[in-house]
Amino acid sequence: MRTFTRLSLVAGIAIFAQMASASLSYNVLNASVVFNTGETSNLTVNTSGNTIDFTAGSIPMFVGDGAFTANGRNQATVTIIYTVTSTKPITGLDLIFSGQAFGQAAVGYSELVEKWSAGGGAGSIIASTSGSYTGAGLGGSNSPFVNETPLSFSGGGQFSYKVKKTFTLANLDSNPASSFASLQLVEQNAVPEPASMGVLAMGALGLLARRRRK
Repeated sequence: MRTFTRLSLVAGIAIFAQMASASLSYNVLNASVVFNTGETSNLTVNTSGNTIDFTAGSIPMFVGDGAFTANGRNQATVTIIYTVTSTKPITGLDLIFSGQAFGQAAVGYSELVEKWSAGGGAGSIIASTSGSYTGAGLGGSNSPFVNETPLSFSGGGQFSYKVKKTFTLANLDSNPASSFASLQLVEQNAVPEPASMGVLAMGALGLLARRRRK
């Protein structure tokens, strides 16, 4: 009987955890890098569960460092815009990206999250962040960086929202071949609302198990 109770408890928790999980649908409106030369490249987009990530397309997200300055690519703007709908409330996002700013180069970033609905369009801002990384020649560090910034939605969980990201890559060196800025990976993880149903279910099943033992 005790073995049956334990198995029932495990199975019940698994079922309720599945019920509490979120299924997200992404609609990417723009994911591209535009260079000061006028060249444009679409980014590669991958989605898996609550994660969406962006990597370089036909042209790397890279400016400076000799080979690229030969083509005049000393500045670039990366723009990412997408909407999300979820079967469960999402309470925030985790912004992750990696890159490097070397010498007199810099990487700037900003993110804006808005309420959104297919019928009503964009609404109020519910989260935002911005910042920059600079090379040693601009008072920063030449070391590669990995940024991870958690964003909490104001106003509670959202079933749909719109994300706008902008990254700027700038080589400010008078000798552009001596400096570079790069962006490798941009990733976003959605944070579902705490699975209160699952917690309550665990408590109820625990009480059931205790009654069975009595």
